[in-house]
Amino acid sequence: MSNEPKALAGLGEIAAKLDGAGMQWVVFAGAAASVYGADRVVTDVDILVPAEEGDRLMALFPEAELVSSQSGLLHLEMPGVDLLAGMGTVNLDSRMATRVTRHELGGILVPVIPPEDNILLKATWGRGAEVGKHDWEDVEAMMATVPSLDWEYLRWRAGTLDQPELVQEIMERLERLWRQAARRGRGGTR
Repeated sequence: MSNEPKALAGLGEIAAKLDGAGMQWVVFAGAAASVYGADRVVTDVDILVPAEEGDRLMALFPEAELVSSQSGLLHLEMPGVDLLAGMGTVNLDSRMATRVTRHELGGILVPVIPPEDNILLKATWGRGAEVGKHDWEDVEAMMATVPSLDWEYLRWRAGTLDQPELVQEIMERLERLWRQAARRGRGGTR
């Protein structure tokens, strides 16, 4: 795991700034997947704050490189860390915020996106090794490891996304994966 210390090197300082500013934030994507059972090297850390916090985020991290700024999404980049205010598909809203828990990542206690939201995001993205990503591998690992999922919440969140046909396919695949994990004795039962 030689890349992990580099990817996590600035996390403590960034976490301290976000907490010190009283900003809601969560770690999501690959780093969150590693917290929830995916067994691979953390190469970067993705952090999400509410979409409406974009201006505060830019002021808090003036040294960050602006990658993208559009309606509902601000993307800043620092070494090993991507900072996003909003994502369009899923925002750090009040429903998500009440479900956030803190977990250790690289020796630092950080707020992590709920597993349901991370599973849905990774499944929606669906990127594979051909682009250097592991979305469905992460989904399968999380579903095989987390002890329970709130399916009512997951279905609600999925219903907020565009592309109902794609969402229906994703939800059916997630339910199959969950049943398979339960049969193997991992994960929980529905």
